[in-house]
Amino acid sequence: MRILLSLLLALVTVVAAAQNQEDVSLAYSYYNSKDFDKASYLFESLFNQTHSKNYFNYYIKCLEALGDLDKAEKAAKKQVSTYKNDLSYKIILGSIYKSQGKGDKADEQYQSVLASLPKDRNSLVSVCNSFLMADEPDYAEKTLLKGAEIANIDFSMELFSVYSSSRNYKKMSETALDIIERNEAQLSSVENMLQYYLNNDTNDELYTILRSSLMQRIQKTPSTALSEMLIWVYVQKKNFKMAVNQAKALDRRTNGNGRRLIVLGQQAEAAGDLATAASAYQYVLEAGEKAPFYYQAKLGVLNTMYQQVVNGSITDSEQLSYLENEYRSVFVKQGINASTAQHVINYARLETYYLNNADTAKSILNKALQQPLNYSVKADLNLQLADIYLYAGDEWEALMIYAKVENDNKQNEKGDEAKLRKAKVAYYTGSFKWALSQLDVLKAATSKLVANDAMELAIIINDNMQVSDNTFITDTTATADPDRELKIFARGDMYMFQSRLQDAYTCYDTIVTQFKSSPLVDESLYRQAQIRERQKDFSEAASLYQKVADDYAYDNLADKAAFRCAEISSTYLADPETAKKYYLKILTDYPGSIYAVQAREKFRKIDGK
Repeated sequence: MRILLSLLLALVTVVAAAQNQEDVSLAYSYYNSKDFDKASYLFESLFNQTHSKNYFNYYIKCLEALGDLDKAEKAAKKQVSTYKNDLSYKIILGSIYKSQGKGDKADEQYQSVLASLPKDRNSLVSVCNSFLMADEPDYAEKTLLKGAEIANIDFSMELFSVYSSSRNYKKMSETALDIIERNEAQLSSVENMLQYYLNNDTNDELYTILRSSLMQRIQKTPSTALSEMLIWVYVQKKNFKMAVNQAKALDRRTNGNGRRLIVLGQQAEAAGDLATAASAYQYVLEAGEKAPFYYQAKLGVLNTMYQQVVNGSITDSEQLSYLENEYRSVFVKQGINASTAQHVINYARLETYYLNNADTAKSILNKALQQPLNYSVKADLNLQLADIYLYAGDEWEALMIYAKVENDNKQNEKGDEAKLRKAKVAYYTGSFKWALSQLDVLKAATSKLVANDAMELAIIINDNMQVSDNTFITDTTATADPDRELKIFARGDMYMFQSRLQDAYTCYDTIVTQFKSSPLVDESLYRQAQIRERQKDFSEAASLYQKVADDYAYDNLADKAAFRCAEISSTYLADPETAKKYYLKILTDYPGSIYAVQAREKFRKIDGK
């Protein structure tokens, strides 16, 4: 009998719990759908069953939403009377008075809370949170300040949260800096606290206030921790020039070894601020060869100069020769090894693509391949060597090297890269069916970059191939070959790879002028725009990008073309109106574009918002 009774009680308990959970879900569902009448009934019932303060809060919110403030006041007063030591109910009652327009009575309740504050941290934080829930950040602040006084507790972190909830950036900044000045070991914690707000500080309001506060304190009392934080703040806003200037001053003041400048140089370089990166590296070089980061800085300078060659900022023959000699000097002093291998590759590219010395490039790459390097580095060197053979017109030698890299790296991404380049050679030479067989495999490559490139090239071939594996034509005006358009286009792509820009432009122009209904026309116009951009004919480049964006708005290059048109108009043509037009076009016509975030930021910057 007892066993049966126990089982029945257990069953009743389970059923009641299930019913309770169902009521909870239903109450929140009604609340979220703004059916406050039904929600209030359920939350009241749940509160009476459980005495959970959370359910009571929602019950009051429902009554307020229904405009039944008298009922809410009566319920709150009952809880205040029943639970005299629970200050949160007084705060709820005060909030109701405020909703009724009884500000004096609300303040009376709040002041009563402040007069009865407990002395333990958890209770004080709980009262503070209750004020925040009632949208009373000033009283939340008063709670913590008085609590700190009566209980001798540091509430700096909690105060920071209070100020952040009300976007009081001035007090946020001052509190954060107070924390650091009291304990410099908290620097990283404070930076983590500020990270989110700086990242979402679209109008730079917090940035401006925080920077000003930091500078004032540093001028008054120089502090390494605060200087480090100022550098960090500049970096968050990609203001690398100011970050480097501050880092130089700090390095001089503390007799540093230049490590900060190396890190900043790398960050600026990654962000594309090559001039600032070079300035950071140059500072370290000035300390002389015995400085611990001298050769890191040396390689950094070479890398930033090389990138400036690639982006067209450096074209002067004297600067190119200087960079060439500096590379050679580094290889003599530091040797050819894993730490200099990428610089060997860059040097080979410099010699091939900019100084027309392909044989010199091949020589140093072959020398590097004799060194004891890991498989990944050797694969990169071989891929570059094959690229140079292809650049020089020796497709067969290039294919042999690509095939070797693929065979040696079947289980890693380097093998996929080699297979992709083999497929591109097949594409360049008109073997479209074989190229597709390779590209189909690469669509599942572990490297997203390789997979995306394979997908893009496969789409071009599939959409435009009529027949397969014809002999590569040399007469771009021939009409007998059904794949003539694709072969002309592929030849243009090969010329682009070989930097034969005018020949490439002519191939694309043939598509545009002679095959006007071809689906390759927008692709050809886009590549023509890229060529004019490389040749620094920015006006013509913008015009071609604009044509793609406007006349081929439903094709896959439209958003990319719109973005390039806007970028060129803003950066090189001093035409902010055109830039705004095409940034806005991306936001309105292509909201899912990968360029949408950048377009929004740049549109706001130009528009002054």
